[in-house]
Amino acid sequence: MADSRPDPRDIRSFDDLTQLPDDILRQVAMRVHVIDLAYAFGKHDALRDRLLGAVRPELASEIRSAIRASDWASERTSPDDQTRTARARVIDAVKTELGL
Repeated sequence: MADSRPDPRDIRSFDDLTQLPDDILRQVAMRVHVIDLAYAFGKHDALRDRLLGAVRPELASEIRSAIRASDWASERTSPDDQTRTARARVIDAVKTELGL
């Protein structure tokens, strides 16, 4: 059976995560802090919905709560900086999971 995992070198930006199968998203969610997941996925509707559907319901609930909290915190902290940093952490976790 062929491996359906993308080549880690193909993951250059956060949008490239759309290539990932749900099992990789699930593994990444276990490696990355829930606050980083909230900032990274909170404003990206398609990936956020896939992530929430891929993880266990308890973790999905934690991520939803963290997204609400990050929206509130964004009033005091630059959300662009937080999002950029969180997405970099997610991409690092993806590359680790994919073996790069």
